[in-house]
Amino acid sequence: MATTKISSTKSTSRAINYAEKRAEEKSGLNCDVEYAKGSFKAVRELYNKTNGNEGHVVIQSFKPDEVTPKQCNQLGLELAQKIASNHQVAVYTHADTDHVHNHIVINAVDIETGKKFNNNKKALRDIRNANDQVCREHGLSIPEKQAEIRYTQGEKGRLERGKTSWKDEVREKIEDSLKDTTDFEQFEKKLKTSGVEITRKTKKTITYKHESEDKKVRGSRLGNNYDLGGVMLELERQNERAKEREEQEREREQERRQEQYADKYKVDWDGFENIADERRNQRIEKAKQIARKNDDRNRERPREPQSQFGKIDKKIGRDHDGLQL
Repeated sequence: MATTKISSTKSTSRAINYAEKRAEEKSGLNCDVEYAKGSFKAVRELYNKTNGNEGHVVIQSFKPDEVTPKQCNQLGLELAQKIASNHQVAVYTHADTDHVHNHIVINAVDIETGKKFNNNKKALRDIRNANDQVCREHGLSIPEKQAEIRYTQGEKGRLERGKTSWKDEVREKIEDSLKDTTDFEQFEKKLKTSGVEITRKTKKTITYKHESEDKKVRGSRLGNNYDLGGVMLELERQNERAKEREEQEREREQERRQEQYADKYKVDWDGFENIADERRNQRIEKAKQIARKNDDRNRERPREPQSQFGKIDKKIGRDHDGLQL
C-alpha cells in the first residue's frame, strides 16, 4: 500500500539537494538525473517560465517491509510517467524511516508545450488514482476508502443544527498538536496539555480520552487521519518538512555568505581601468619629457669636425695607422 502527498516548491534545486543527499536509489524521466538541476533550469528558461513555483514534489510512501528501495524507486518512476509524462522528473528514494518513500521532483514546465503543471485538488485525485493503479499492477495493496473524517449520525445531526460535539474537539486538538511536531512523544505531550489524553496505543490502534467530558474514543472512529496510521504518517511528513526547511535555510545562509564575500571583495573594474589609463598616460608623458630633454641636450652639444671618411672609419673601427681593429 502506498500513500501520496503533493506540494509546490519555489526552488527545484533546493528540493533536489535535499532529496539527493539521503537517496539510496535515484532515476530520471526525460532527463539525466545526475544533471537534473541544470536541465530543469534550461527548460524553464527556454519557455521563459522563470517566475513563480519552479516545480512540485510528490511524496510516495509505502508500508514498512512492503518494497525494497530499488522496487520503490521503480514504482516512483512509473507513477511519474503516469502523472507527468511530458515533464522532467527526478525520483529519489529514502529508506531512513520505517516507511520507504520516494521524493518525486517534477519540473513545472511541460517540455513540449511550455505549459505549467497545475497543482490543485484534481491533480491530487489524479495522483492518488494513478498511484493505486501502479500498486494494483504490481500486486500491492490499495489504501482503503476510509473517510478521513468519520461522523456518527448523532454528530451529523448536531452539525446540521450548527453545534459541535466533544469528538470534534478531540479532532481539532489532534490536528493542532500535530502542527510542527516531528515525533510521537512530542505529539502526546502537546495533546495532553490541550486536554486530550492518549489512554491506549497498540501497533495499529490508538485511543483518546476527552478529559473534561471523561469520554474515550478510538482513532478509527474519528476517521483515518486520527487513527494511529494517519498520525504516524503525518509525523513523518512533518519530520521531512522540518529537515527540508533546515536544509533550505542552510543553503540560503550559504548563499548570503557568498554574496557578502563577493560584495566585500568585489573588484571595481571601472575604477581599475581608470587607474590603469591614468598610469599609462603618466608613463607616456614621462617618456615624452625624457625625449624632449634628450633633444635639447643634443641641440646644445657642439659638433666635432669629422673627416670625409670619419663615419666609415668609425663604423669599421680603424686605428690611427689605418689598420682595421
